[in-house]
Amino acid sequence: MTARSDRAEAVRKLLREARHGLLSTSGLEPAGYPYGSLVQLASTSEGEPVFLISHLAQHTKNLVADPRGSVLVQAATEGDPQQAARATLIGDARSLEGEEEVVASARFLERHPDAGSYFELGFQLWALRPIEARFIGGFGAAAWVGGAELLGG
Repeated sequence: MTARSDRAEAVRKLLREARHGLLSTSGLEPAGYPYGSLVQLASTSEGEPVFLISHLAQHTKNLVADPRGSVLVQAATEGDPQQAARATLIGDARSLEGEEEVVASARFLERHPDAGSYFELGFQLWALRPIEARFIGGFGAAAWVGGAELLGG
């Protein structure tokens, strides 16, 4: 594999360290409008954001109808949040199944040990396969990063 850019490494670091993010989907109600919700995050070994959501939740219904979405992650900061590094990963979401779900569940529970009861309630892991990310490294430092550069070990 070729070397990643500093921006791609920064996006991967933000995702690895994030515990929460803003999941945005294309809303069914009202139709076509963005719908954002706070979700707990982990990541796959490939570098995809993973979130645990209920089949009853509006964002899940939105993703079933249209898998396009985004996840915003931001570095923790004590100061001005506009100065903190952040990235919006844009891509297609899918529910995880089989071995992929087993592996992702272990990674998710490592990050969120108290989430076990949600699995028992029928919540399911979803992953977002990024096609692009918008990285903001602070004031005046912004760039697009291709999804292929974000993925892989």
